Amino acid sequence: MAESPASHLVLARKWRPERFGELVGQEHVTHTLSEAIKRGRIAHAFLFTGIRGVGKTTAARILARCLNCEKGPTAEPCGECAACVEIRAGRALDVTEIDGATYRKIDDARAIIENLSYRPARDRFKIYIIDEAHQLTDQAFNALLKTLEEPPPHVKFILATTEPQKMPETILSRLQRYDFRRIPYTTILERLKELASRENASAEEAALRVIAREAGGSMRDAERMLETAIASATGSKVSEAEVASALGVASRTTVFKIAEALVEKNAAAALKLVRELASRGANLESLGRDILETLRNLAVAKLPADGGQSPLDDIPDHEAAELKRIAARLSNRDVMRLFRLMAAAQEEIIKSPYPDLLLEMAVVRMASLAPVIDADELLRMLEKGASVSSGGTTSSSGGGSRTSAAPEPAPAASGTRKLRVEGEVKADAPLRPPSAPGERELPELRDFIRSRRAALAGFMEQGAALALEADVLTVSPRNDIYVRYLSDNKAVIAELASEHYGRAVRIELTQVMKADPAAPAAASGTAAAVPRGAIPARTPSSNGTAPASPANQAPSTDENEDRPLRLRVDPAPSAANPPSPPRSATPEERTALLAEPAMRRIVDTLEARLVEVRVPPPQVDDVSDGAATDDDEDEN
Repeated sequence: MAESPASHLVLARKWRPERFGELVGQEHVTHTLSEAIKRGRIAHAFLFTGIRGVGKTTAARILARCLNCEKGPTAEPCGECAACVEIRAGRALDVTEIDGATYRKIDDARAIIENLSYRPARDRFKIYIIDEAHQLTDQAFNALLKTLEEPPPHVKFILATTEPQKMPETILSRLQRYDFRRIPYTTILERLKELASRENASAEEAALRVIAREAGGSMRDAERMLETAIASATGSKVSEAEVASALGVASRTTVFKIAEALVEKNAAAALKLVRELASRGANLESLGRDILETLRNLAVAKLPADGGQSPLDDIPDHEAAELKRIAARLSNRDVMRLFRLMAAAQEEIIKSPYPDLLLEMAVVRMASLAPVIDADELLRMLEKGASVSSGGTTSSSGGGSRTSAAPEPAPAASGTRKLRVEGEVKADAPLRPPSAPGERELPELRDFIRSRRAALAGFMEQGAALALEADVLTVSPRNDIYVRYLSDNKAVIAELASEHYGRAVRIELTQVMKADPAAPAAASGTAAAVPRGAIPARTPSSNGTAPASPANQAPSTDENEDRPLRLRVDPAPSAANPPSPPRSATPEERTALLAEPAMRRIVDTLEARLVEVRVPPPQVDDVSDGAATDDDEDEN
C-alpha cells in the first residue's frame, strides 16, 4: 500500500542517525564525545561547527539523548525510554531547540536566563540547543556571557553554527569546540547505496556517483538529491542521464568528451558540447568545476603507482581507464597549463553575470593552445644542432653547409607565427678565443654536469673555459656577461665536479678571458658578415679610411675552426671618419661564412624559431655614387 502524502517523511528525517555509531563521516567527534561521557568529563557548553548538512544538529540531539537516557549518562542510549523517544520526536520538555535566526534578540536571551533557575521537569539535565548561533545579536551574546561561563549544574548548552568566525571571541572561549568535516565522497556514496536499498529503489551506481559528487561533502544535500531522483525516475531504475537532467549537471560521459576535445585541439566540438549543456539549463559553475576536476585527474593519471597502489584507486575502473587513455596524449606541462587556464576561468565564471560566454571562450582558448617544449630540452636540442619544428618535434641538421634559401612556412594549424625582422643586424658578440674544431675542455665533466643540470651545462659551454690541475678546477669566463652567473653557481659546480671525480674539488674563478691579438681573425681586422647577404661590420683603419674588402685580406689559418661569429658596431661618423655607404657581401663571402660551424648554429637557431631576416637587394650603383647620393640627401 502506497504511503499517504501526509505520512511521508523525507529521507533526511526518516533515516536520521539515532546513535553516534550511525553518524558517518564524523568519527573524530563521536569518538571524543563518547569517551568524555564514559569518563564523566562532560563539559557544560559545546560548540558544533561545520558546513551545512554534516550532522551538527543530529549530533546535538544524540548527545542530549545520551545525557538524559534513563540508563545514562551513556554513550549508547537505549532508544526505548520516554526521554529517548521524546527527544527523537522533538517534543521533550527538558530539551529546547532554539533557532538563532528567529530568536536572536536580547529579550530572547533574557527569557532563557530566567528559566535556568528551574529544575528539569523529569530528565537529568535541562539542555538548550541553539542552531545558527552566529545569528544572535551582540547584545544577546553579552547577556549570555556569564551564563555560558558558569551555568547551573543541571543546564547544558549546545550551540551549532556554520560561521563561527562571526561569533565573539568571548563566547568562543567559553565553549568546548568540535569541528565537523566535509563528508568524504566514498562515504556519501556508500550511504546512498544503503538508503536506496532501504527504500527498495533501484539506481545505477553511476547515478549515485553523480549525486555524491554534487553533494559537495553534505550528507543532507545528498539525501535530498536522492529523494528527487527517486521521485522523478520514469523507469524501474534511476539512470545517470535522468539524475543529471534533474540536477541540471553534466554526466561524466559528457565531461570526458569535453576533455578529449580539448586534448585533440578540437575547439568546435568542445564549444558545441558546452552550448548544448547551457541550452538545457545546466549549472555552468558546476560544469566548470567538473572540467577542472577532470583535468586534475588527468594529471594524477600520469603519476606512477606508489607501492602497487594507483593514485586513481578512489575512481571507478572504467573512469580510471578512460582518464589514462586521454592523459597518454598529453605531457605534464600541457596538463598543468590547461588546469591553470580553467582554474582562472572558473573564478571569473563564479563572479560573472555571463558565465556561459566565459566558459565557451575558456574551452576555445584551451583547445587552441600550441604545444610547448621544456627549456632544458630546447637547450639540449640546440647544442646537438637540432632544429625545432613548429609542432614541437625535432629534426637533425645536416652535416653540409646551409644554403641561403628561406625556411619553409609553418603549417597554419601549428599555432606558431613568423617574426619578420627587417634591416641590418649589428651587435657586439662575446669574444671567444680560437680553439681547435670540436675541442671541449674536460668533456667528461661537461657531460656529467649536463646530465644533472642541463641549463648550467649549456651556459658553461658557451661562457666558460675549464682547466683541472690537482684538486683545483679553474673556471675562466669568456666575457663579462658570464661572470655573475658563474660566480653565483660556484658552489653547484664544485659539488658536481667533486661528485664526478670522487674527491673534493675546489673552484677558482679567474678574470675574463681576453682576445688573443695574434689570432688570425683579430690580426687581419676582418669582421664576419651576418647570414644571407646582410651587410658585414666594418672596422676603421688607422688613417680613418674604410678597410679593404675581406676578399683582399689574408684568410684565417683554419677556415673551419669552431668559434662564434664576431660582429662589430660601426663608430659614429665624424670629420676624420666620414660615413661610408653600405656594401653587400659577395656570394663567395656568404658561402664561406655559412660553411663555418658557428654560423651554421646561428642559422639553425633562426630557422627553428621561424625568424625571417629580410636582406636588402644588392646595390647597382658603385661606392662613389652611393656616397654622393648620401651627401645629396644630407644637403637636402
